[in-house]
Amino acid sequence: MNGSDSTAGLKRNIDKDDNKIIVTTIQKLNNLMKSENDLPIYQKQVVFIFDEAHRSQFGEAQKNLRKKFKKYYQFGFTGTPIFPQNALGAETTASVFGRELHSYVITDAIRDEKVLKFKVDYNNVRPKFKGIENELDEKKLTAAENKTAFLHPMRIKEISQYILQNFRHKTHRTQGGNKGFNAMFAVSSVEAAKAITRS
Repeated sequence: MNGSDSTAGLKRNIDKDDNKIIVTTIQKLNNLMKSENDLPIYQKQVVFIFDEAHRSQFGEAQKNLRKKFKKYYQFGFTGTPIFPQNALGAETTASVFGRELHSYVITDAIRDEKVLKFKVDYNNVRPKFKGIENELDEKKLTAAENKTAFLHPMRIKEISQYILQNFRHKTHRTQGGNKGFNAMFAVSSVEAAKAITRS
């Protein structure tokens, strides 16, 4: 197995007869395809295995790969597949890679004790915002209403106060020291994170 530290290195590795597996980046492969129009490898059977397939396979490189390679198979690994509902364009993980061969989701990993369970607490918000938070019909919430409600200073202040008051208890750090559980802070946008840190 050989790695390629440059596009030229990738071409040298492809030209060698003793290479069966080559590790490279999608950027180096794309540069090679753009600069080399007629390589013997384009006519050979090739298997591509992509990690983080959701990031790398929806742009120019995938289009070039389809044009250049005549006999290829590809497999993609991803923790966050692109479905029609979260696609930015027309392409999805299934449209690029075909039907999934296997899925292993977070509930499987929790069952197999490969990851820790999640503990999620849902807290009431002021009645003024509760209806908006529970609204499921996105058409009823315009972007402006969403932004105005979710980033309302009163709501942000209440969330911030709750975090400051409950963090040590919720992460089991009440015994002293910094031992305890880690916590993940997830927000809807960078703007929301900034609003919370300012409050």
